[in-house]
Amino acid sequence: MTYTDPSLPPAQHQPERVVEVRRESSPLDWLVAGVVAIVAVIAVAFMMTSRPMDASSDQIAQAQEQGRVAGLVEGAQVGLQTGADQARQAAEASARDAASAADSVRRQTELQAQTAADAAQDAAATAPPTTDGTAPSPQADEPR
Repeated sequence: MTYTDPSLPPAQHQPERVVEVRRESSPLDWLVAGVVAIVAVIAVAFMMTSRPMDASSDQIAQAQEQGRVAGLVEGAQVGLQTGADQARQAAEASARDAASAADSVRRQTELQAQTAADAAQDAAATAPPTTDGTAPSPQADEPR
């Protein structure tokens, strides 16, 4: 990049200067890196050699008992859920059967009503007409 000083007249140009910034590592940087590495090695060694706490037999027994109780509770929940599912399925099946039976009775009733209506029409069609609005007497059907 070229920089031109605006205070100088345009006829005078200064030669271009290149400035390089070099940063060399100092012994302090290496010292800090070494201390960090030593701390990391000590931490890893400590983690590898330290043993976890031994659980006492009381703690083991308590954990086993908690596991048994949790298993019993879960088993009871599964049993209740299974019973509820079976009851729901039985109720659905009963509802379907009741709807089917009601539909069958409705169709049978409609058929009987239609049969009765047809019989009434047939009876009305074969009955002799009356002039006074009363039903014919049985003697009227006899020949004279």
